[in-house]
Amino acid sequence: KIEMLFRSTLMSITLLQRSITSLNTMPKQMKRIRSFSKATAMQSPTFSLANKLNVTDDITHNHRPAVIGHRGSLYTALENTSRSFIEAAQAGADGIELDVFLLKCGTLVVFHGTGTDQSPGLLSSYCGIEGSILEYTADEARSQLTFNKHSDQFGCGPDLITDDNHDDHYCYVHTLEEVLITLRDHPDVKPEFMIKIELKGPGTAFPSVELVRALTMMHRCQFASFNHDRIAEVKYLAPDAITGALWADLPDDFLERCLQVQADEVHFRYDTCTHNNVEAAHNAGLNTMAWFRGPKAMGTDAIKYHDVGNEDVNMYKTVLQSGVMSLCANRPSIALEAVLEQVARCISDDEDE
Repeated sequence: KIEMLFRSTLMSITLLQRSITSLNTMPKQMKRIRSFSKATAMQSPTFSLANKLNVTDDITHNHRPAVIGHRGSLYTALENTSRSFIEAAQAGADGIELDVFLLKCGTLVVFHGTGTDQSPGLLSSYCGIEGSILEYTADEARSQLTFNKHSDQFGCGPDLITDDNHDDHYCYVHTLEEVLITLRDHPDVKPEFMIKIELKGPGTAFPSVELVRALTMMHRCQFASFNHDRIAEVKYLAPDAITGALWADLPDDFLERCLQVQADEVHFRYDTCTHNNVEAAHNAGLNTMAWFRGPKAMGTDAIKYHDVGNEDVNMYKTVLQSGVMSLCANRPSIALEAVLEQVARCISDDEDE
């Protein structure tokens, strides 16, 4: 009896130890399960861009939307360079968008960088060094700054980013004057080719208007900014200038704020470009444009949607269904394909009627 009691007690202790071990490992197992579920959810597209924009295939429009190359044609050449802009023109785009900063020497340069509106033009991701473009003169920026070939901010890839050792070096910080003259005089750029100048840094409104006037290019240059005081200043300096109010997160009173600074256009981030927002802007007498984020951000965005790819024809066609009047796209050749498909469809619908 004593031996049986001993064996029974020993077995109970063994089972208790196993239970304790199982309880100790359970949090780790649950953590792995939660991590796997979270990763799977992040990888699985769960949203419809068409539903988000409140658009359907049966919405048709009676205008031919314009295609604007966002920083040029940034998947075929380094963004914000003359080559990128010319390649957008050669691809059939109606215009380009570029970003400008006023440097400490008083020269306007074409550059984007990272950062916020309060601290723009940061160099770490673009050039691999700390600091801001605002700390340089134009000569210093051109001679000292080189672009990080492996930065995830660029769409064109490392093979298309040149340095000083390259015979055909074009990847340097351009001045705005250099870019405007190139676009004005290049044989592949049509006289009606639009140039949308985003006033990226402080103090850019006055010198940008003065430079465009001096080059007699006011008829083909337009001005935009997230800082709406800058476009109000442009309107004060040049009442006939075309201006656009850029928005990231769209407030409920966006129309009133656009009209307050006498903006001519509303520039919606593509995923806020709903049919209702576009219609409201048009009813208020404003033109509209949908802009797409940079390559890195768009890559993150695109995996959320199950009905479109990363700036593929379907994504552009979906945004066009909102009725927006122009697309500021990273892939202008594909955006143009989407536009032509929409035009062909509208013509077909008219003939059927």
